[in-house]
Amino acid sequence: MLLYFDLGLLPAIASALGIALMFVLSMYIWPQTFDRNHPTCVKQRIVSALLVTLISPLSLTLLGSLSSNPDHNLLSWTGFRDPLSAIIPLTLTLILFLGPLFQCYTIGENILADYDSFADILLIRNLVVAPITEEIVFRGCLTPVLFNTLGWTKTVLLQPLFFGVAHLHHGCQRLIKGEPVSNVLATILLQTAFTSLFGAYSTLVFLTTGSVFGPIICHAFCNSMGFPSFDTIPDSPRPVLTTIFYIVGLVGFVTLTPLLLNCGRFSGSLYCTMG
Repeated sequence: MLLYFDLGLLPAIASALGIALMFVLSMYIWPQTFDRNHPTCVKQRIVSALLVTLISPLSLTLLGSLSSNPDHNLLSWTGFRDPLSAIIPLTLTLILFLGPLFQCYTIGENILADYDSFADILLIRNLVVAPITEEIVFRGCLTPVLFNTLGWTKTVLLQPLFFGVAHLHHGCQRLIKGEPVSNVLATILLQTAFTSLFGAYSTLVFLTTGSVFGPIICHAFCNSMGFPSFDTIPDSPRPVLTTIFYIVGLVGFVTLTPLLLNCGRFSGSLYCTMG
């Protein structure tokens, strides 16, 4: 089906918010009997996430107008093209994480050490299901709705807020458990900031490459690494060298991103042709 999305500001935001809420609320259709990391709860939420991931692209057919442009097909809008386009974004992400990677190397830490095996349900959730479902929904389905209304820059800056806010429900669960409000608020602010920053980068990758595969791979890698442990740098075996790797990684990422991640390299992106 050939579609074009030009909803206007309020309908576009309302539609994007509706898709985001559908994803979050689907997690709560089950009886809230177990902790979110309990295998039963994890399996239930995987089912919810997969169902919403199937429904969300179909909902775009209700939001778009018919188009005669052969490039405006649903697969192009949602980024199901060119898996090899993930190589450059993943390389940039690895450069950004040079510090944490070196830190893991110096202390002999396996980034998958928290999981019992590759069949661990938490590994499947964190490194497979979450990256695939969240990127298809929040990048592949929200971006088409917002792009023509907001334009390139505003989409990169504002679209991630839906992604960041969608993670706030974890904080609500902690409050219900009775954790101190100050601790929960601090965690929420840090998590929202981190997910929003990643969301901005992921959205840039999606728009530039026109592919959802780059965001998925980068998301999985970031989930495997977690938030950088800046506070443990002084206690690492090579603190000075670790600090240098952190700085080199950040500077390298900031310097190389505009050089390697641009429409000149990914001319096949639908969004590049429209931006």
